[in-house]
Amino acid sequence: MKLFLRGINPWLPVLAFVTLFHILRGASTDALIFGAGVALLIADWKKLIPWHIPKRPLMSKSATIFVILVASSVLFFSDRGGWQDVVLLLALIPIALTLVYYRDYGPKPSATKEMARTKWLWLSLAIAMALAELFAYIWASIYKDDESFPTISILVNPFLETGIGRAVFLTLWMLIGVGLLGIWRKK
Repeated sequence: MKLFLRGINPWLPVLAFVTLFHILRGASTDALIFGAGVALLIADWKKLIPWHIPKRPLMSKSATIFVILVASSVLFFSDRGGWQDVVLLLALIPIALTLVYYRDYGPKPSATKEMARTKWLWLSLAIAMALAELFAYIWASIYKDDESFPTISILVNPFLETGIGRAVFLTLWMLIGVGLLGIWRKK
């Protein structure tokens, strides 16, 4: 079993579970997106695609700000889930893949005690939130009661329907994405 699992990307089981979850809830588009991620990770893991993953790309701040402004403008002025959103997200896929799918070469500093504690704190919070969201979704589906068992999207949707709410959310969402991707961090 160890030999079979050698070199597996740790995100593969997570994405496979999310794909299955979206299939079971009937969200075919979401299942397709996450399923494509699973297929890509399996192809890379089993060396089905002969390609060399490059080093981490560098992206200038001005290019990043330009992409954020264009993406935020399209998302702000178009209908939620409209064709403009779909075209934008399809255009962002290659950019996102080049920013997240790279080999990280060189020595890595070991985590300090504070970093290790922080990692476990954030992991625990993320798992608790994911479980709360999952159970809210299941109970709302079983009891047909979104008000007693609201998911995060049900709580956030009224805020996102306002212009100010969308502007605040889009700005935070894009900045969080830049932070998670580590575009501007030093080597």
